Amino acid sequence: MRQKNRRTLVATFWCVIPMLLIAALVFNGCAALEEARQRREKRLLEERNANSLMLKRPKSEITDANIKLPDALSGESDHYTIKFAEDLLQLPAFDEADERREFAKSALTYMESLYDAMREHFGFHPEHKIHVTLHDTFRGSRLGAITTTQYRRGMLDGRYVKYIEGISMDFPMQMYEKHGVRAHELTHAFTNIYYIPVWFSEGIAVLIQTEYMPGGGLHPKLDSLKADARVDIDGVNELENWGGHTENSPLTQWRYRYAYTLVAELWEQYGADFYIKVFELMEADGLHQQLEDLMPTSILVYYFSQAAGEDLVPFFQKLYFKVQHLTKADIIQYVEGLNQNRRHR
Repeated sequence: MRQKNRRTLVATFWCVIPMLLIAALVFNGCAALEEARQRREKRLLEERNANSLMLKRPKSEITDANIKLPDALSGESDHYTIKFAEDLLQLPAFDEADERREFAKSALTYMESLYDAMREHFGFHPEHKIHVTLHDTFRGSRLGAITTTQYRRGMLDGRYVKYIEGISMDFPMQMYEKHGVRAHELTHAFTNIYYIPVWFSEGIAVLIQTEYMPGGGLHPKLDSLKADARVDIDGVNELENWGGHTENSPLTQWRYRYAYTLVAELWEQYGADFYIKVFELMEADGLHQQLEDLMPTSILVYYFSQAAGEDLVPFFQKLYFKVQHLTKADIIQYVEGLNQNRRHR
């Protein structure tokens, strides 16, 4: 009996040992994965740190040579022009040339630094200089900053195309002094060249403003994309009815928050380079240049799905977006149909 118990203990021992070894390997593997995850999060946080990302010294040095002297009413750098609106010249801080010269040099230096960081983040940059005008008030207000993209339309190889002719940014000084607002508007200057839907344009601008400029975010995330969705009378997500940030309606603040929440969730789910991939895919196809207006959300979701490596149409449909499955051929056919309609006008 004693011998039998000994054999049982030995057998149990040899059964337990492999299990312990497997458990140790699994534990070590999990620990390694966790360590790798922590390293990645630390790297991303470092990249998103405003001190290291946004405030690097720009590649181009700004000196007095960049300012139009002797009156210092304007200046120019590699990627910007800057000028002072007439109403700003009445203020004590800007009524002397030396004051304007020093401010313009500082502003161009900061904006070039911000430009370098944006180019690194998105993987592309506008071909044209960005024209910045500083005001005391703009359109009767000190609370609104506006980025405007000027387009030129023409024909190329029998196809209708749109080109960017210029990009301008108008800031009341009260808004220009807010770093988050500058980041928000510069994001528009970068992404507007792809004619993306308003909700994506605003959502990604708030993402940059919030994630990269500590204290710059004015629109906190919502708790749930599903529960916090709002729909119109046809049951479509109200985000698709957004006319832009010049809109002033009871839904405006919700739209900013919902767009930011949605854009941030995709970014967190598919990685920090997700939107770089989206814009690279758009650039490779070049179909956005042939659109008459901003691209429909269904086309955007097509590119989202390509970048994510999975079909995201069901995800958007659950959030009440009016989207459908598209292939590249569908989009080309849609664009060609637009071109035919133009030729018959």
